[in-house]
Amino acid sequence: MILISQLAKNLINEESVAIFLHIRPDGDAIGSGIALSLALKLKGVKADVYCDDEIPLRFSYLNAETLIKKEIDKKYSCYLAVDCADLGRLGGFSELFINNKNTYNIDHHISNGRYAKYNYVVDNASNCENVFELIKEMNVETDSRVATALITGIITDTGNLKHNNVKAETVARLSELVRYGGDLHSVIYYNFSLQSQERALLFGQTMSKIKYYYDGRLAMATVFKEDLERTNAKPYETEGFIDFIMGINGVKVGVCIMELEKNKFKASLRGNDTDVNAIANVFGGGGHILAAGCQYKGDYNEFLDKLLYAVKQHLAD
Repeated sequence: MILISQLAKNLINEESVAIFLHIRPDGDAIGSGIALSLALKLKGVKADVYCDDEIPLRFSYLNAETLIKKEIDKKYSCYLAVDCADLGRLGGFSELFINNKNTYNIDHHISNGRYAKYNYVVDNASNCENVFELIKEMNVETDSRVATALITGIITDTGNLKHNNVKAETVARLSELVRYGGDLHSVIYYNFSLQSQERALLFGQTMSKIKYYYDGRLAMATVFKEDLERTNAKPYETEGFIDFIMGINGVKVGVCIMELEKNKFKASLRGNDTDVNAIANVFGGGGHILAAGCQYKGDYNEFLDKLLYAVKQHLAD
């Protein structure tokens, strides 16, 4: 793994950097990408952010819809992926990335595949913490825009500091970013309070159909495409559903399944004293020990049976 000092030196000496986010981007990916691009620009390096997917409207306070692009129309001296454990999660940019000889990978997932030429993977609560340390190593004076972007990743990937991945260093970095002018209030409001009427309807319908297994230690909810169509909600508006499930008394493992297309599903897994990364690995996915995800191609009931068996093998007593 490249040292952070060498990583900082390399990047500020690059002529231009294309920063890539994973598909279905969350606050940590968006915050990491925007913060790093702004910091590089402050060092005189040309930098742009790309994502092969729709950017959720709730990140409008970061001007994300303007700063993040979908199509590359120029050449860059290097490609850099943030918060992306698996090369395939770059979507349509995966092949472009792997064919470039000068690539970087900055991430915090323990399942990261180290797919770039230079890999910096540190298991912090959020990848924005890694980016923050990198920005400091680059000797960039963090401004309010950079700080707010970084706060976004920290707050969203810790569930508003509710998850047990929060460490003293996490809180210290958050405090430091607030002192730099980061807008903590807006981050929390847009990510944990504000929601559309469509999402509220979908949330109510989905949570009313939660199923429990193994004496209530496993709770599972599913969002089918017809549910999205009926409520007119966007797929990205299911973000946070899993956190509600994990708040149910007695639940050790929470799963939220979403139908992406016919016979293709995405599952978000959370654990309380259970290694859900190991469960996701069964299906070729991964993430963190207590927060992971995977995809499955095939019949829904078949996926459900396999998932139930996998959870049973790893479910903590």
